[in-house]
Amino acid sequence: MPEKFDPSRELANLRKYVGRVIEQGVQSVQSIGSKEIKLDVYEVEEVVYVRTSAIDGVVSDLEINIEDGILTISGDTRPEPTPTNASYLVQERRFGPFSRSVTINIPVRSSEAEGTIKDGVILIKLPVDKDRYQNFKVTSNDE
Repeated sequence: MPEKFDPSRELANLRKYVGRVIEQGVQSVQSIGSKEIKLDVYEVEEVVYVRTSAIDGVVSDLEINIEDGILTISGDTRPEPTPTNASYLVQERRFGPFSRSVTINIPVRSSEAEGTIKDGVILIKLPVDKDRYQNFKVTSNDE
């Protein structure tokens, strides 16, 4: 015997389906965002190094800025070319715009900064501004 049409059940099923679709869409938008790009920031011999994790895809339109002690790396990624007759069985990597910011708590000479990208890893070198790292003498005003 065929099951009787139940509008409440159909609405509940539709709500679950739409919820899954929205969740997948949100995850795909977030997946190339700031949480995907992991950073290491360290100092060696008066140079601050910032190294990213490998970024999927071909990185284009790369911009690196430092302003008021905040370093921002942003750009766009696109997939490597695939054969035109390819049908994906699984496609987990996401491509598109990305941005990541991190605070650099050490004064640096941004005009002398250097950056390289190799195999999707960005390496930035920021020389420490030694002139802004000076000790000062404290005198007593007790007389």
